[in-house]
Amino acid sequence: MLKFLGLLLVIVFFIWFIKYKWQRKKMQWRGETIPEQKGLKGLRPITLLSAVFVVMYGGYIIWYVLDAWLAL
Repeated sequence: MLKFLGLLLVIVFFIWFIKYKWQRKKMQWRGETIPEQKGLKGLRPITLLSAVFVVMYGGYIIWYVLDAWLAL
C-alpha cells in the first residue's frame, strides 16, 4: 500500500509542478512580472517531496520495528 501512496504522491507532485511552470510561462509570454516566491525561499518543491517520503518511510519503519518488537 505504501508503494501506491508513494506513486500517488509523485503523480500529484508532477501535476502540480507542470501547472506551476505552465502558469509562470503564460505570465512571461504576456509580459507580466512573475511574482517572487513568498515564505520559505530556499525550500524547493523537490526538497519538500523528498522530506515527505523520508517521513513516510521512516514512520513505516518505526511502526514495523515496534510491531515486531511487541509481538515477541
